Amino acid sequence: MTVVLCGVGGDAGNVAPDPTVDPDGRFEYVPIPEKCDTTESRSYGTTPLRHGDGTLADRVDWLQSRGDYDGGRPEVVATHPLHHDPNFEHLTYGEHRRRPSPYVQTLAALDPGDAVAFYTGLRPEDGGKKHRYLVGYFAVAAVTVVDPDLPVAEKRDLLRRHPHNAHTKRFEARGALYYQDPDTDAPVKPVVIVDGRAPGGLLDRAVKLTDRLERRMFRLSPAVQEALRPLDRDGDPVPEEESVSLGGFKPVVACDVDLGEFVDWVETRQRPR
Repeated sequence: MTVVLCGVGGDAGNVAPDPTVDPDGRFEYVPIPEKCDTTESRSYGTTPLRHGDGTLADRVDWLQSRGDYDGGRPEVVATHPLHHDPNFEHLTYGEHRRRPSPYVQTLAALDPGDAVAFYTGLRPEDGGKKHRYLVGYFAVAAVTVVDPDLPVAEKRDLLRRHPHNAHTKRFEARGALYYQDPDTDAPVKPVVIVDGRAPGGLLDRAVKLTDRLERRMFRLSPAVQEALRPLDRDGDPVPEEESVSLGGFKPVVACDVDLGEFVDWVETRQRPR
């Protein structure tokens, strides 16, 4: 069995300030801003905070959605739609990234009973450096790969079987699989959709995964690496003396850990601190 760590959520590359985590591990999960037209109804201004009053718009001063500055005016932030991916309420996750980290290939190889686990960048609210934290997971029920070369009707049929997925909502709004302009020469990428089942969901308390920075890269702590047993890109165990990076563009990391063992490891870290 396999648990795949996937990097998600807004941080310095697309929202500011960085989302925070309190001393008890509680946090607000801030999705990235949507990059194109979508049928998604949720925005930063309509998504309530889990802890305290207000909405996510009260925690975001500015955002970037396509490499261009979209503005920091409150009305711009409040009305901008979320790229609600993963969707923890409906346990669905979609991905198109293949480089520099092989997300599509890794997720497409998952089997029912494996799991996807999601990490993001959080900064301690009482000061300190940002690190990578586990914020949610779910067991895999099924995996679907939507090939960009399929006829439009077939792509629509496949995607409509996953109505809550953010990539379906993009397609419904644009008639295109990916947010790039279809008139450009950029290659259109496949999208892999992972549907989940229990156990899983957004965690009550974030679990810190990294403990240091080396050459600006976040590194798994030795204790986490021992517990999760990460694999290299060839599927071989990473030697104990080599630290695994979760830096850069939030790489995907497959781990050789049983779902039940992983759930137990997470649940022991959900107790008040």
